[in-house]
Amino acid sequence: MIPVSVYFITMNEEQRLAESIARVSGWADEVIVVDSGSTDGTERIAREAGARFVFHPWQGFAHQKAYAASLCRNDWVLDLDADEVLSDELIQNIRQRFETEPESDCAGFKMRWVLSPPLAGHPYHYERPQKLLRIYHRSRAAIVPEANSNNDRPQVLAGRVGFISGDVLHRTLLNLSQLERKFSQLSDEQAAWYVAKGRKISSVRLAGEFPLKFLKYYLLRGHCRNGWFGLATSIANANRNFMRLAKARELQLVKALEAKQSASGQRSDRA
Repeated sequence: MIPVSVYFITMNEEQRLAESIARVSGWADEVIVVDSGSTDGTERIAREAGARFVFHPWQGFAHQKAYAASLCRNDWVLDLDADEVLSDELIQNIRQRFETEPESDCAGFKMRWVLSPPLAGHPYHYERPQKLLRIYHRSRAAIVPEANSNNDRPQVLAGRVGFISGDVLHRTLLNLSQLERKFSQLSDEQAAWYVAKGRKISSVRLAGEFPLKFLKYYLLRGHCRNGWFGLATSIANANRNFMRLAKARELQLVKALEAKQSASGQRSDRA
């Protein structure tokens, strides 16, 4: 075992969680699953795999991950989602890197994050790889626990960031229906965050959001390589970005109307 705690946040992840936990069991000192109310076999799978299972009401991705990190007993933590699976190369390199304590000025390590297709031969086979900070020291990096925030990536507080070679295989997609449900939740939460922050959404931005985001995903991120399925995912991503703004405008409108009605009622009462 190496002194690293691994944490997951889950909600109805019985189809993907078992494999993700299996890849960290046996070498990580601790595995924690923080669940927001699954109604499938997620809890059973987590407990059978030896993970510590904790229920915590959903308050957004950032808040949920920050809470999960706070439960860890080790200073070094590995942030994983249930749809992420570590490659053999990455596991080997993590174990080698933590045979000794990393230098005191090290805040964490990035690793390569790549798409893993749902099935062999599936048209969704390409997504531009990224390098993400996933292992970090809790005193030198942290996730800001802001309500309704989807910014769930660790922010470096002090120190440098290294790199560990190997891949995090991102098995993000089950089917288009699952993707649509996920994006609906994301746009709801992002809209609430915009309103809480007092962000103003201009009509110009609203009009340009969908076409610009579609071009971003379809061309810049290379979803065009995925054929007709890439067209579908590009439209879904663009629509999620558009709907977060449209929903925010709607929430702001409702709040303004309610405030106007309340003020009108108070004037009537005084009269």
